[in-house]
Amino acid sequence: MMEIYEMSLGELDSGLRAGAFSLSEVFESLVNRIEAREKITQAFIELDLDFVRNQIDQINSQDRATRISGIPFGVKDIFNTKDWVTSYGSRIFEGHQPLCDAAVVSQLRSAGGVVMGKTVTTEFAYFFPGKTRNPHHPDHTPGGSSQGSAAAVADFMLPFAIGSQTAASVIRPAAFCGVVGYKASAGQFPLNGALTLSYSMDSLGFFVRSVEDLQLLRNVLLGVSPKATALKPRKIGLVRTPFWSELDSESQLLIEAAGSDLTESGIELIEVDVDGQAGVNLVDAHQTLMAFEVSRSRAAEYENHREKLSDQFTQLVEVGRQISYQAYEEALKQRDSAEKRLRTEFADCDLFLTASAPGEAPKGLSSTGDPKFSRAWNLIGGPSVTLPAGKGRTALPLGVQLVGHLNKDDDLIAHAGWIQRNIQLGSSN
Repeated sequence: MMEIYEMSLGELDSGLRAGAFSLSEVFESLVNRIEAREKITQAFIELDLDFVRNQIDQINSQDRATRISGIPFGVKDIFNTKDWVTSYGSRIFEGHQPLCDAAVVSQLRSAGGVVMGKTVTTEFAYFFPGKTRNPHHPDHTPGGSSQGSAAAVADFMLPFAIGSQTAASVIRPAAFCGVVGYKASAGQFPLNGALTLSYSMDSLGFFVRSVEDLQLLRNVLLGVSPKATALKPRKIGLVRTPFWSELDSESQLLIEAAGSDLTESGIELIEVDVDGQAGVNLVDAHQTLMAFEVSRSRAAEYENHREKLSDQFTQLVEVGRQISYQAYEEALKQRDSAEKRLRTEFADCDLFLTASAPGEAPKGLSSTGDPKFSRAWNLIGGPSVTLPAGKGRTALPLGVQLVGHLNKDDDLIAHAGWIQRNIQLGSSN
């Protein structure tokens, strides 16, 4: 029998509405799981279970205003929270207490969601890792920068959690931890009250167990009613990227097998030709934009508290300070050109199938892994979803990345829902 803490957001909502269990039982099930696993996974930076319990006790299980009323969730520690310390993963902001919640946190709380705690982020959502470990093997990275959110959902300590992505900070940890990850189109959700890293590329993300949970959350936050719970795609573009040879063999086989299964189901699959150098140039353009913008958005920390910054972050800022505005403009032009090509040449593709990461989560905690397979997609700005897709050679999770057209998030999520229901990803692993 499934434990309550194992349930998806949608399953919790259904069970509560049916009277199968109470909000208190949901909370206590998650607490028991946290007490059993947090000392190993270390997904949280701030927890106050008694404080949360008091909030849960004030909500009537049979009188919930929305589908997330009374359900605990995690908040990546770059989003301001008025009741929780927010340190942005930085020694500079230790003990920092914001006066109000970030916009998305406020929206979720207004809908009845309950913050269970703050989840670990890398320093300023960049590469210097936090303390979190991969719940499937504590000697391996959970990815970054939304590592605590991904690990907490994967380890059944939360039904859903907020993350963010500038390079690969949702897609990579979701793949490494074996959960569903969603990176929204740039501008789909307000980021007021969240730490700015790269002002043109930061996007909101979520970690959940089921694609249907993404539809539920978009309905709560945006009032979007899904066109279909699951919608079969007509045509999918397979994108090997110029870095295909850097994928491990299991990941290559996984994506090839997924393509074959999709074709057998009646979906047209086409190869999207990505000129090798053009693809590399897009990754370079992403790095240029990111460094340039970070050097501006985090200038105050660099100028006034440099001794409290990691070497990685200091180097990023210093690289960005050397980039000319002309080089920055050229990177923006490359971005716009790539988005236009997808929108025109491949307008009839419902989505694109590609890799989430080079393979399984690397061993060790000093690195969060390579973001290469998401950089170009994040540069373009469209939505991405990672689906769990079996295990690799050392029994750690693998994922596949599904990418949609800019601002076609609901279409992508509906297609991803169909794929999750009908295609046995990773069944041959």
